[in-house]
Amino acid sequence: MKILLLYNKKNAPPWNASILIEKELKKKHQVEFFDLGQTPYWTDFYGKLPFYFPKGFPVSVQSVIKKSGSKFDLVIIIDAPGQYRLTGLKKLNIPRVLWSFDTPEPDCFRFHNYFKNDYSHIFTVHKDLIHKFGSECKWLPGFCDPEIHKKYNLPKIYDIVFIGNLNLEGINAQLYSKRIELLKLLSEKFNLKVFSGIYGQEMARIYSQSKIVFNKSRRDDLNLRIFEAMACGSLLITDRPRPEVGLEEFFQDGKHLILYNNEKDLIEKVDYYLKHEKEREEIALAGYKEVLEKHTIEHRTTQMLKIVFNNIDTA
Repeated sequence: MKILLLYNKKNAPPWNASILIEKELKKKHQVEFFDLGQTPYWTDFYGKLPFYFPKGFPVSVQSVIKKSGSKFDLVIIIDAPGQYRLTGLKKLNIPRVLWSFDTPEPDCFRFHNYFKNDYSHIFTVHKDLIHKFGSECKWLPGFCDPEIHKKYNLPKIYDIVFIGNLNLEGINAQLYSKRIELLKLLSEKFNLKVFSGIYGQEMARIYSQSKIVFNKSRRDDLNLRIFEAMACGSLLITDRPRPEVGLEEFFQDGKHLILYNNEKDLIEKVDYYLKHEKEREEIALAGYKEVLEKHTIEHRTTQMLKIVFNNIDTA
């Protein structure tokens, strides 16, 4: 299969999901990549206008295809920071997929929803938000990449670890304030190590060296950290999301991971599992096996292609 893959590579951080998906698709398919960051930014002046327009001369998908000299079977657009698009997508007579990771961001949703007729299929990693796009949207949850997120045979030198963003600037102040509050509480009672700006194999090695990995999602969501941490074989303790988020459709509390309900519950469970190594490692191992058996990037790309091509084998 020949795939045209579009995303904004310029703003994609290291080990971004877009980059991992590109790597995975190239194992079985011919993939040509076009960087949406090379096209003009589209704006509605932060919602002040009822329409979008490009801050420069727009680029059409037809011109990109013509320049490549290829005939494609599928176009996949993966959202990333920034509002970029190719015009002319809905004129193509091949499937056009939007794979959205940033649907919860109001600006991102507004932008994609305005142009949703560009796509024949829309996938979001957030189950509780599929209704916002309508019936054309499907749930495609997060994943791990076993080539990167893997269990290293290293001693457990950290009691509890968090790796992630603690940005308190602008809108992020509200998004991360609860996370920082919980980390401060944990640091007062346990040997907590916090890392930022760590990705890929380095992140996996730290997770593998941790007795417990702590998670507090930004928006009560099923974030990628859940899959990535479990794939490294350490016990994940994460906040209990609303049922409509879908986490408990995949993972069982007390069997694959540990869910906490509030600050008191978090402290009690961290204390318990630090003291009970056998139980901790049994749950960590069960979660590790479950993720690798059902929730890898290969599983997700296969699921996406089967939906788009009506369960036809696309390998």
